[in-house]
Amino acid sequence: MRTTTFFVLLFSLTVLCTTCSFGWGSTAHKFINLKAVYNLPNSMSSFKADSLFYQAHSSDADYRKNYSDTSFFAEYLRHYIDIDSFPNFQHLPHRLDSVVALYGWNQVKSKGTLPWAIVMVMDSLTAQLARHDIAARQTASDLGHYVGDAHQPLHCTANYNPNGMHSRYETTMIDMYQAQLSVHQDSIQYLSSPLDFAFDFIYHSNSLASTLANADRMAEVSSGWDGTGTAPTAYYSELWLRVRTLTLDQIQRATVALASIWYTAWVNAGLSMSVSDFQNEFPRIFALEQNYPNPFNPTTNLQFSISSLQFVSLKVYDQLGREVVALVNEVRQPGEYTVEWNAEGAASGVYYCRLTAGEFMATRKIVLLK
Repeated sequence: MRTTTFFVLLFSLTVLCTTCSFGWGSTAHKFINLKAVYNLPNSMSSFKADSLFYQAHSSDADYRKNYSDTSFFAEYLRHYIDIDSFPNFQHLPHRLDSVVALYGWNQVKSKGTLPWAIVMVMDSLTAQLARHDIAARQTASDLGHYVGDAHQPLHCTANYNPNGMHSRYETTMIDMYQAQLSVHQDSIQYLSSPLDFAFDFIYHSNSLASTLANADRMAEVSSGWDGTGTAPTAYYSELWLRVRTLTLDQIQRATVALASIWYTAWVNAGLSMSVSDFQNEFPRIFALEQNYPNPFNPTTNLQFSISSLQFVSLKVYDQLGREVVALVNEVRQPGEYTVEWNAEGAASGVYYCRLTAGEFMATRKIVLLK
């Protein structure tokens, strides 16, 4: 009896510790929560002043997980959604009541509640800000955690731990290369539909999950690791080489998404200027627009604008971060430009177009369908 009880307890603790590790890892969560404030307008200076609090409490949500909680919004269910478990998931209705009507309460809960949790917690933040509740700091920190998780591709797929790579990717690799993490200030937006916004970045994260799994397999082969025991340093250097661009772009996107959600809560709480005034505060003098058409075959147009004389780099990369083509690589005068990419010789798939002009950098996902 004692032996059986011991092994049951040991198994439970092992599962609990393993599951608790699932998240971006504390390093990336701290980075996202700290850097997101850089995208906020000056009118939110009092909110921005608590950036160190958001950083320090970025992983509190992980520590609150209680796996005996059977409620729909149990803490551990808020950190993921197995979005591709739903039939025809790209066209899944976004409203919770509509999804429940299709698949049932328990079935939906079992897939994770991440997008709906983001909106629920954002509503709580709005109410707390409106009544000047000090608890808003903790809620803003938690919101950063959920938004961060939604930008970790393995939190948005049923195949969340392919070949056991989950913690290797989000924790060990990030910790090893944290000195290379970087983001830049970017334009944020007021969200008329936060739920649709959340689903958009979840779908994008899901589209990257297979790329991570493939990179993991190739890193094993390149490093000579057979997948048993502790992964060697050579494995992590190969993995970082293959997923660096993807990872930095996801962290950048997380800071922009989080700032947009924080800002929307601030406006809805009646604490900010009008949305139009905010847009004037952050003039889009440097910008990279979404390509059109998208998806495309075989040509698409990329539009960007710069406000001063700059050396401009506009390049397309594949999902492994390899340069495919340099569309612009020269000094340009201020103005708006449109560049065409003819991808006749490229394979179908997801690509990333990155604009660099001085200190400005922006990336857009583009999809070639042949």
